[in-house]
Amino acid sequence: MTAPRGSGIADAVRGLPWRLLLPSVVILVAAALTPASELHSNQGDVGLYLEKARALASGLVPYRDFPFEYPPLALVPMVVPYLVWPFSRLAVEGYAWLFVAWEAALMLVLAVVLARIVRLGGTSDEADDVSSMADRLVVLSIGAALAIAFRFDLYPALLVMVALWLSLERRPVAAGVAVGFGVLAKLYPLAIVPALAIPWLVPLDAGRLVRYGVAVVGSIVLVLLPFVAPAGTDTFGFLTYQAERGLQVESIGGGLAVLLGLINGHTVDMSFGFSAVQVAGPFADAWLAVLPALTVVGFGVLGWIGWRHVRRGPVPAATAVTLTFASVLVVLATSKVFSIQYVVWMVPFAALLRGGKFWLAAAIIALTMPIHPLLYAELVKQQALPILILNLRNGLFLALTAWVLRDLALGAQPAAVDLVVAPPSSAAPRPTSTGSG
Repeated sequence: MTAPRGSGIADAVRGLPWRLLLPSVVILVAAALTPASELHSNQGDVGLYLEKARALASGLVPYRDFPFEYPPLALVPMVVPYLVWPFSRLAVEGYAWLFVAWEAALMLVLAVVLARIVRLGGTSDEADDVSSMADRLVVLSIGAALAIAFRFDLYPALLVMVALWLSLERRPVAAGVAVGFGVLAKLYPLAIVPALAIPWLVPLDAGRLVRYGVAVVGSIVLVLLPFVAPAGTDTFGFLTYQAERGLQVESIGGGLAVLLGLINGHTVDMSFGFSAVQVAGPFADAWLAVLPALTVVGFGVLGWIGWRHVRRGPVPAATAVTLTFASVLVVLATSKVFSIQYVVWMVPFAALLRGGKFWLAAAIIALTMPIHPLLYAELVKQQALPILILNLRNGLFLALTAWVLRDLALGAQPAAVDLVVAPPSSAAPRPTSTGSG
């Protein structure tokens, strides 16, 4: 089904509550309260972004002429703020403010996209509305303010939600391009590709399913080609970079490693490559060895749950959203890295949660700043307080992941009435959902 003319951003903007502006204001205020000295220490990623933007603007070729540890479209959020200031050579302090303004603008666009998803029935509560979602987004933005303001992860997170919105709107090519661009900004959106195909699985729409797959693959290939032509196989160095990384201290396994060291009364060896702090030793080696198996098991369970929903018939919009969120949760749970900015991947989905799940997600996100930057130096020194806070955050995260998967599994039980994904018209009534939002 093709979405009727007039649906989309135009409908999403119409009648939006003013509170959708507040998350962007939160980002600006957080940046204003951050001392400039932080831009050279805990928020030093901004300086790295400036360095890459300067190199590209001067005509250098990424991967060939300068190293770049991210997929190519990660250059977009780094370069755009740099190019909008053509007057003089930018210092890191000036660039930081341009970058923060860019992030605030992305936050506003994200709020609009989330409003559209709410109107399509993307939350589990029929009574949920855009105003309630806006309030939740404000709370989450406060907790993740520094991660949003000084990291580029809001950009791929926005692309993920755009792809999800377009999938619910049954626009396969646009959804495929959006998620393809997301993969080329940060690899994790690759995990949501199957979940976004749900609207064309039941009832089976082979034509749109094929167009979606071609759009995903085609967008990735077409964007990579201009980089591969001059740089060759060096273009794929970001894959090697990720593969060679160790167990980062903030990850689930990294937190357990330093916690065991605290309990046993000895510090854990650490390394400082890959612009991160990584734990070493027997426990870290064992954890890294089992992570691939844990990843396969995690996505195997999620795939089984998703298949049970598909077998029941057309899938509710709220369930499709939750399956997408669960895909991101499994990525984080089985990752060897869980840096401060990774909680930004959770923020848009958490804004669609209700009740206990929302407050649990909010607590996880709020614990970000105590870990980084407030107590990060103490964490590296393996002091007790940051280690306990880190493991509390990680424990709550695992609890949320288990809760979401459990409710998805229970929602796949046979029911008397088959439910449908919300039609693309914003005027359509919200569907009843057995899935959790």
